[in-house]
Amino acid sequence: MAYRLKPGSERVEEGIRRIAGEEFARMAEVIAAADLPAPRKVHEVRKCTKRLRSVIRLIGPVFEEAPMENAALRDAARQLSEARDSSAILDSLRRLKLPPEMLADTEATLAGDSGAPSGGAATARLLKTFDRDMRSAAKRAAGWEVRAEGFAALQPGLKRSYRKLRRNFSEAIRTGEEEMIHDWRKSAKSHWHHTLLLGRSCPDAMDGHARMANRLSESLGDWRDSGLLVAALKALPDDRLDKDTLKKLFRAAARDQKRLLKKAGRISRLLTAEKPAALAARWAVYWEASEA
Repeated sequence: MAYRLKPGSERVEEGIRRIAGEEFARMAEVIAAADLPAPRKVHEVRKCTKRLRSVIRLIGPVFEEAPMENAALRDAARQLSEARDSSAILDSLRRLKLPPEMLADTEATLAGDSGAPSGGAATARLLKTFDRDMRSAAKRAAGWEVRAEGFAALQPGLKRSYRKLRRNFSEAIRTGEEEMIHDWRKSAKSHWHHTLLLGRSCPDAMDGHARMANRLSESLGDWRDSGLLVAALKALPDDRLDKDTLKKLFRAAARDQKRLLKKAGRISRLLTAEKPAALAARWAVYWEASEA
């Protein structure tokens, strides 16, 4: 499966429909896979919805149904968020490089107090509902209409998304507020996906940009997951972990988040050095040259 448009080989509308069809087919395949555990299924289908939403943002200015389709995907994925978060919390805990005994005790405590839907049967029910919603969305996606062609169909959405990334990065650094960092994280993910979608226009230039955007997205995603860990620890009943252990855990998580934000800031400064009009114009040249 290639999450890439094909300039010169297909019309933009054809490419958008093809990519959407591949993502919806991937979701159906994952949900039907008997050998995949439920947490892995949740993780994989949520990734598909994020890629689809990035496609919609890219063509949003020339796609009349963008608000409705984006909301449908967002709401469906949100139903699975608690099941995904419980796994992310434990992954964040393991990243802290704790003493083995403390790690084992904390893992057991968090697993026992997880707020995720209890049991595989509950997650299976959520996935069944999600699958039904996505099959309906897939039927609609087969008829998505893009009201422009060539790079003119992509440039407005690209500029808007990239401008949002620069603005969110600036606000997150200026304020340090969690909400602003979350906005930065989400716009970084979209920009990475847009770089992938347009990557065939000039692989020599775009591949490096995509790797940098991916590192930014991963760093901010890990920052978010570390925050989920802190929230889960604070929500524990008083008798679950002793105060000294909690203090060490909070300190370790704070160090982790500080390190991740510092890394993300370095990457974002490089990634967003170019102004939106300049980046869009340069990528337009790549696209037009690849169509020739």
